[in-house]
Amino acid sequence: MRKITLIASLLLVLTLVLTACAPTVAPTEAPVVVEETEAPVVEETAVEATEAPEPEAVVNPNAADFTFVGEPDVVFDLNKWYGDVGVEADVTIRSAGAARVPDVMTTAMPKANEKYTIGFSVYYTVDEVGSMILESMKAAAEEAGVELLINDANYDQNAQNQAIEQWILQDVDGVILAPCDFTGVKTALDALEAAGIPVVTLNAPLAGAVDSLVIGDTVEQGAIAGALLEKAMLDSGKEMKGTVVYQTLPFVHPNAATRAKGFVDTFTKYPDIKIVELTGISPEEHYTAFDGALKAYPDMIGAWGLYSSATIGMMNAKTANNSEVLLSSVDQDKPILKGIYDGIIVGTAAYSSIAPARWCMSQMVNLLNGAPIPGVLFYATKEITPDNVVEMFEYYYPGKTLQDYIEGKVQ
Repeated sequence: MRKITLIASLLLVLTLVLTACAPTVAPTEAPVVVEETEAPVVEETAVEATEAPEPEAVVNPNAADFTFVGEPDVVFDLNKWYGDVGVEADVTIRSAGAARVPDVMTTAMPKANEKYTIGFSVYYTVDEVGSMILESMKAAAEEAGVELLINDANYDQNAQNQAIEQWILQDVDGVILAPCDFTGVKTALDALEAAGIPVVTLNAPLAGAVDSLVIGDTVEQGAIAGALLEKAMLDSGKEMKGTVVYQTLPFVHPNAATRAKGFVDTFTKYPDIKIVELTGISPEEHYTAFDGALKAYPDMIGAWGLYSSATIGMMNAKTANNSEVLLSSVDQDKPILKGIYDGIIVGTAAYSSIAPARWCMSQMVNLLNGAPIPGVLFYATKEITPDNVVEMFEYYYPGKTLQDYIEGKVQ
């Protein structure tokens, strides 16, 4: 009995042990039903690519003074302009447009954005025109806030070229030049182009490349001088028959050739007038040439000085010979204006010696500042006769009077 009880106890213990070791079965949960929902519709917003704003265009502050000749965005055909009057030219202008400008700016001289160094080479300063151009350029440079390096080439193209070579070595910011030899200056212009230095010329070269040039309408100047002489000859009752002498330079100069064209064309309608050309540089050379002409051409009925040195030399020779030959001029040097007042000269085609220098400086500073500039600027020409010479003296020489000059109070 006891044995049976022991066996039963062992079985009970074994059952408990097996039950404790059996894995636990998790109760079965009811399945979770998930309802399908539509995803919210998100409207797509177009996002434009953000572009960097374009830099604001630099405006030329002197543009209000420009009266354009032709289309502003077309490069002026200077080569054709000279070719039409018999002057060969091979000039490249890097800026488009041509405009006429007044003697006195109604807008301010532009201020340099940086401390620019600009070289200025002037052809000659012995005559008053060249001297005033130089002084005006100095004043304009100070007004614009630039450093100005100066070379007076004294009609020596080699000297002008050497000065420009030195400025290239100095890495100047720009060069303004009034050429000596209008073809020979190509050497200097080529060097400036190779160095990437901008250039503005006062008077046009006949070869080479420039950014801009400042010139007069020189055909018009010659035509005005011719018309003044023609009128004086007709008014005097002279028969339009005989010799007319004019004096020019001994080398090719675009201003001289175009002025001569305008002058000579005035007299083509008079078949009995013979035109004789003489040359020189200094007033003394022109004096000698005209003194000889007065003796060589007793039938001389008129004469013309193509530029100031020629006129002054001719005027002095005329006075020394007590000649009644009628004389006209181009340029407005003080002795010429006095000669008009005194009746020695019948009149002159004049232009400012201040304005071209100021416009050259304006063009260069605007160019360096990044403003667009016209490739050609034409400065103004005016007619001076005995009727307006007193007024025009003060116009071209501000603060001075003809009477003070006559009395020796101003130089």
